[in-house]
Amino acid sequence: MQRFTAPSIIAGLVALSMLSFSLVLIDDPGPFAPGSALLIAIGSWSYALIAIAGMLLVRAPWARWLGLGTVAGTLVVVAAIGFDSGLAFLAIGTGLVAIFGLAGPWLTGWLRQRPGTGPEPAAVALPLVAIGAPAVSGIAAWDGLAAAVVIAAIVGPVAAWAYGRSLITGLWTLRVAYPIVAGVAAIQLEPVGAALMVAHGAFVAALSWSKAASRAQRSIGGPLPAPRSRKRKP
Repeated sequence: MQRFTAPSIIAGLVALSMLSFSLVLIDDPGPFAPGSALLIAIGSWSYALIAIAGMLLVRAPWARWLGLGTVAGTLVVVAAIGFDSGLAFLAIGTGLVAIFGLAGPWLTGWLRQRPGTGPEPAAVALPLVAIGAPAVSGIAAWDGLAAAVVIAAIVGPVAAWAYGRSLITGLWTLRVAYPIVAGVAAIQLEPVGAALMVAHGAFVAALSWSKAASRAQRSIGGPLPAPRSRKRKP
């Protein structure tokens, strides 16, 4: 019989918290327009799945902090929506339990204690920040989605994927295209939402222009075909 380990239980708690949060958005998104609520759910689930994969498969310390930030963010959104239904209390309860599991000592022996030999922190943070474009766009445009906002929500994750695949187009999209798209989207938003979009675009640009991001782009490299062996003629 398979035993459930502490990391797998905590990962399940994070998933349960996200499911409860999604039910709140489906039942009553409150001040958020349906399209905006959908973007928030997509962005939150993206972060949660990355945190779960990083925790279970890579045993990365950053996965704990990403999970904590994601679940805490969902609690803030639920509080903004209000407590008019039992689903809101369910989301708060499951979220607090997930935070308790992530912040507790149960992951200490599982997660790596020594720094890995991979890319530098700024290079790792770049795709993680860019992947948050859907959630940021949904929160910034809480009263409805304009075309530029939807484009920004798509460009961020796609460019992050391309960067993770070491495609140079991904890095330059994060450096130039996404900040421009975020700025255009900000023009169509309320001041608070506009400030959030501009700040996210500027943060992505700052990380993408860092030396760490450039070094990671050069060092990762795509998969290359194996060299052909030359057979000697007899």
